[in-house]
Amino acid sequence: MANNIKKIFSSVLLALCLSSEVVSTQDIDKGAQKIAAEQLKATFNQTTFTNFEPAPIDGWYQAEISNQVVYFSHKQELMFFGEVYTKNGVSLSEQTRIKWQSKRTDNLDVSTALSIGNGLIEIIEFTDTDCPFCLRFNKWITTKNNAYKSKYGKDLFTRKLVLTPIDQLHPNAHKESVHIICQNPDKWEVTITKTLESKISYADMDSCQKGKDTLVQHRKITKEFGVSATPTLIIAGQVIQGFNQQKLEAIVKQQLTKLENK
Repeated sequence: MANNIKKIFSSVLLALCLSSEVVSTQDIDKGAQKIAAEQLKATFNQTTFTNFEPAPIDGWYQAEISNQVVYFSHKQELMFFGEVYTKNGVSLSEQTRIKWQSKRTDNLDVSTALSIGNGLIEIIEFTDTDCPFCLRFNKWITTKNNAYKSKYGKDLFTRKLVLTPIDQLHPNAHKESVHIICQNPDKWEVTITKTLESKISYADMDSCQKGKDTLVQHRKITKEFGVSATPTLIIAGQVIQGFNQQKLEAIVKQQLTKLENK
C-alpha cells in the first residue's frame, strides 16, 4: 500500500490535537460532499478509496485506503494520512477505523476458510505460507492456545484461515496452499505449521481439485476484503495488519474478561 501511495502523493504524517467537539455530519452539505468525493477520485485517480465521509476537521473529508484512514481537503487539494487526536489523547482515526472495519467484517463470508479449533474467541487469518511474520503469528497463537488448553482442557481460539499466497514475492505459496487444503481437516493445523516452518519438501506436496477450487475462493475473499499484506487478522471486529503481538494480547485479554463476566 505504502509504495502505491508514494507514487501518487508525498505523504506527511501528522498528529492533530483537536478539541473533543466533532463536526456533525448533519452540518455538511451533501452536494458539497459529492463534489469533494468526485474531486478526490479525479485528483488521485490511481488509488481506490472507500467510505468517503466528512472528517472531524472542519472542511476536510476522510476516506479509506487498504484499512487506513486518509484525510482530504478538496479546496486545497491536500491529503495526509496519520492519526487525529482529541485534546484528551483519544485517537479519532482509530475510532473511524474500528467503525469501518466492523461494518466490513460483519459482511465477510469465510464459509470456505479452513477452521482450526473450537474456542470461544474467533480469529480470521489471511496468511501466506512463506511469510515470516505469518510464521511468527502462528507460533504465538499455537503457544497461546496450547497453554489455555492445558489449563482448561479446551481451545481458546477458533481459527479461520484464508490462504493468501502473494505470488510476486512467494512463487511456491500457491502450491503450498493447495497442499494444505488437500489434507484432512484434522491435519490442517500441523500441515500449516510444517509448511510455514519449511519442513515439507516441494516434491512431497499434494495436489487436488478441491484444493485448487477452494484456493480460488480464498483469493476472491482476499481481493474483495482488500487485503494488502499478510498476515491480516480479524479479531473482535478489528482488523490488524501484520503481527502486532501487543495489540493481539490486549484484545484477547479484553475478550477473556468479557467471557468471564458472562
